Amino acid sequence: MLTYLKIIREKLLKEGKLIKYLTYAAGEILIVVIGIIVALYLNNRNQERINNKLEIQYYQTIKNQLNEDLNTLVDVMDYDQRHLNQFFYAKKSILLNNENKLDTLGKIAMSMVRYGDFRRKSNSYQTLVNSGEIKIIKSKKIREKLESLEQYYMYINRLEENHETIVYSQIIPVLTQVIRFDPLKVEDPGAFFDYKFLNNFDKLIILMAEKMEVYTQTKDEILSTIKLIDQELKD
Repeated sequence: MLTYLKIIREKLLKEGKLIKYLTYAAGEILIVVIGIIVALYLNNRNQERINNKLEIQYYQTIKNQLNEDLNTLVDVMDYDQRHLNQFFYAKKSILLNNENKLDTLGKIAMSMVRYGDFRRKSNSYQTLVNSGEIKIIKSKKIREKLESLEQYYMYINRLEENHETIVYSQIIPVLTQVIRFDPLKVEDPGAFFDYKFLNNFDKLIILMAEKMEVYTQTKDEILSTIKLIDQELKD
């Protein structure tokens, strides 16, 4: 087509037909512009198809990772809740000075060094942000949910670090002074029923109650995010 127009243009110039030449020149420019527009349109359409495919893959990957996080979180919640219930029982028994339950309380006291430590399986949000691929996720609600989950995960990590610090720096040193580990026996009942020892249960009860609250909020956030992703995958 362009070769044909070139021949016509040269012919018109030789014949001195300026107006017709300009008309053909404008037509030639128009054809080039249309060609560029069509090429850009096709390229954009192709890129859109690629992005849509990537978005679906990201949704599926994120959903799988969130389900893994959810299962891990539920296990940790169950583990911590069992210990939290025991600590409430121990606190009540100590306040009642119930020494006939000393052996049971000794076992519960030893469980003060055990705690659930939730570590997420994924870091989807940060991975997408750092790679610049977060723009592939078109749903604003899902992006906001992922950002919210990131904040919850960071909060949980801080609580887990605090729990570990308390156990190693405060709980274990006290236990070694009051309890013989093997065979297990409370060697200093007086210190065991003292308010100072009771304070250790209170520390863990307060911390673990906060952890359970954040765990529950995180669980709800994960479930609502998965629900949004399922809606996108159905569309």
